[in-house]
Amino acid sequence: MIHARNQQPRRRWSALQAAMIYTMAVTLVLLVIVWALKERHDRELDAAEGRVLAQAELMAEWASGTFNSTDNTLSGLANLFALSIDGNIDQRFARAFESLVSQRQQSLPFLDALGIISHTGETLYTIGNPGFPGHDMEERAFIRRFLQDYDQSHSDSYWNPESGDHRMLYLRRMFDADGFFLGVAAARLDLFFLTHALQRLTLDPGESIAFIDGNLRLIARRPDLESLPMTQALGMQVDAPAVAELIAGERSGAVTIRSPLAGDSRIFGIGRVEGMPIVAAVGFSVRSVLASWYQQVVILTFGWLLTAALGLLILLHYLRLSRTEAELQCSEQALRQINHSLQAELRIADMAFETHLGMFITDADGIIRKVNVTFERITGYSADEVLGENPRLLNSGRHDASFYREMWGSIHEKGSWQGEVWNRRKNGDTYPQWVTISAVKDVQGEVTHYVATISDLTHRKAAEQEAHRLAFFDPLTGLPNRRMLLDRLAEALEASRQSEQQSVLLFIDLDGFKHINDSLGHQLGDELLQLMARRIQAVSRDADLVARLGGDEFVILAEGLGETIDGTSQAAERLATKLLGKLTQPCWLGERRHLLSGSIGITLLGDGVGRAEECLQQAEMAMYQAKQAGRNTLRFFDPVMQAVAVRRAMIESDLRQAARRDELKLFYQIQVDGKSQVTGVEALLRWEHPEHGMIPPNDFIPVAEESYLIVSIGNWVLETACRQLARWASDPRTAELTMAINISPLQFQQPDFVASLSAVLETTGARPERLKLELTETLFMEEPEAVRETMRRVQAMGVCFSLDDFGTGYSSLSYLSCLPLDQLKIDQSFVRTLFQDVSNEMICATIISLGRNLGLEVIAEGVETQAHRDWLEAHGCHAYQGYLYSRPLPIHALTGLLESSTCAAGR
Repeated sequence: MIHARNQQPRRRWSALQAAMIYTMAVTLVLLVIVWALKERHDRELDAAEGRVLAQAELMAEWASGTFNSTDNTLSGLANLFALSIDGNIDQRFARAFESLVSQRQQSLPFLDALGIISHTGETLYTIGNPGFPGHDMEERAFIRRFLQDYDQSHSDSYWNPESGDHRMLYLRRMFDADGFFLGVAAARLDLFFLTHALQRLTLDPGESIAFIDGNLRLIARRPDLESLPMTQALGMQVDAPAVAELIAGERSGAVTIRSPLAGDSRIFGIGRVEGMPIVAAVGFSVRSVLASWYQQVVILTFGWLLTAALGLLILLHYLRLSRTEAELQCSEQALRQINHSLQAELRIADMAFETHLGMFITDADGIIRKVNVTFERITGYSADEVLGENPRLLNSGRHDASFYREMWGSIHEKGSWQGEVWNRRKNGDTYPQWVTISAVKDVQGEVTHYVATISDLTHRKAAEQEAHRLAFFDPLTGLPNRRMLLDRLAEALEASRQSEQQSVLLFIDLDGFKHINDSLGHQLGDELLQLMARRIQAVSRDADLVARLGGDEFVILAEGLGETIDGTSQAAERLATKLLGKLTQPCWLGERRHLLSGSIGITLLGDGVGRAEECLQQAEMAMYQAKQAGRNTLRFFDPVMQAVAVRRAMIESDLRQAARRDELKLFYQIQVDGKSQVTGVEALLRWEHPEHGMIPPNDFIPVAEESYLIVSIGNWVLETACRQLARWASDPRTAELTMAINISPLQFQQPDFVASLSAVLETTGARPERLKLELTETLFMEEPEAVRETMRRVQAMGVCFSLDDFGTGYSSLSYLSCLPLDQLKIDQSFVRTLFQDVSNEMICATIISLGRNLGLEVIAEGVETQAHRDWLEAHGCHAYQGYLYSRPLPIHALTGLLESSTCAAGR
């Protein structure tokens, strides 16, 4: 027995080896046969393609000769007509014409009709049926188009298969000896002659010959179609994209496709009929071409199958001998395997029962017979305490009798039930668990046991609640967050449309919180936010939703404040006033006392608001209005406020594209001295909007400042003005003019301002001493030392400075005395009202005196009347700018003004 066991593996390996050798041999023979068949298949198809292409070209040459005779006939007809006297048809021409037609009809039986048509479209002579022009409207239109196209000596062939007569039209232009256009000679050909000519040909089996026009319509075919007579098949559309591709090319060719007419696979050769929109298509049936190849396939396949079958019989016989010996050993191994499997199944069942899920088994009467360790851990009961008991001892009392009737009904009907059940632990705690109960039945279908699995859902429920809290509540204050607010706000908006009750939204922003948060740290800032959240909750009603959007922004959604807008507004104002008082109460953080306030924006939900986001935006805009009003106050949303915001957004969006679209322009207002001579100009920015026209600077300059677009726009103004200044330098009349440019504080405070200015001056070639930068007093309010240092670096380049709008801001003599200024400009608000307010006279006189004492030049803007000018001159101001001399002008108008004015000499 030991010897047999040692020999068995060698015998099984020999059988496997024999099978592999058999498979490899059979496969190798098959591959050789397939390779040989493929080689012959390709040779047969290549030879067939050569034959079919040669025959197609032969048929095309025959058709070309046939159609060339038509062109020769028309040429002779044209020559006859040209020899006629004055283009009139006389008897001699008629006899010659009829003689020519008679000769051609004998030699060209397919010539159906001939005719002469004048250059005006009139039929001068015709013979045949029907004559020229025929009854076909398309044929007449074809003739008219040819008469109007003087670049063609002869026409393309025209064939209208829709007319049913299957005739082709061909035209040739006629000229006299002087080259004068006389008319056309026309011929109509009967296309059936192609079909009759093909009928006389002897075709090989599977061969077909057809003529197709340029629009892939059938003209003639041999043999006839099985399902359709040839008289009806003529004009049929041939749906063959591959053939269409060959026709569209410049050379003949061959292609193998499924015939759209015969329905079988064919090798088609395409031959072009020279000078005509017709091709000859000769087809060989692939089945006929490969008939001998198919026979060889059958023979070789049969031989291979016979060889494979004989080899298989030998292999099976050998394997049968090996298998008989192996089955004896397999039987012994199977017995041992069954024993091992039974033991493994018992171990697996025991491990499966002791899983992470609690399990218990009851008998058919519902008495617990077995529980696992997880069951004991979940319920708190030991196995000894529950064995022999009914699972009802776990009942928490949360479910009524109908719940359990439904559960057992599902078990009896479907054999199982699963769902969430609240049970009670041994210590009395109730908890959720997921229970699955399955009925175990015997062979007869009777229930023998019930198996139940339970999993504790306590932690999952807690996780779901925590996820809900994080998704809809602010983790710092515990208030609802923006997401919950928008959901509730959408519900409130829908409710306000269906009810007469009015609701409001209050947007609260804490004043001064950022300073405390930055100076004392975020920890104390968080405590302050929690304190303010409690105060807001204390003031609001229990039914109101108090939410924190983020940072120091809170929102109160107060629903049902009244039935009228006035009543609701008054109630909202009372609530907001009470809230403002609560927020201004001192806050104690540790031992330090802090004072805060709030700015509140209010909007009514029923006031035409469509979306939650829109309502929140309105309340926020009202809040910003409250901040602008001095803070610690409230404001109701005003539609005008929204219109201003929308216009500002439009201006900002369009302003970003204005420079690229060449919409920004520079206007120039002249500056004159005491002798009314022009000393320079101020460059003023204008925006010519393509839709809204000229937009005032007061509308878009503040937007550019707030959006930081003023930096890029200011750079464009600086470069454009310097280029103009450089152009003036080449003209002696304007070489000494100065160019004043307003510089925004944001632009001036850029770290690379000095470098950018230097690059502009170098690129444009402008003279620095002719450039004057106008700055406003607001620039010196923050970091005056840095501003003074930048001014000195710019002044070192030769550029001058002018203090614009002096007297309108926080004018300070201390910074005036230490800044490198060259000029003071009196603001136009003082000059225009000079004689309306005595205080303005005193301010102007003071500024003039101050500038003279500091050694600064003083210029007044807004000079509109001679009285203004005389008063300023009397008080020592000798430089002026205003409408008295000129309005701001575009460069072309300014050029004309400068040519007619006197320009002062440079300094």
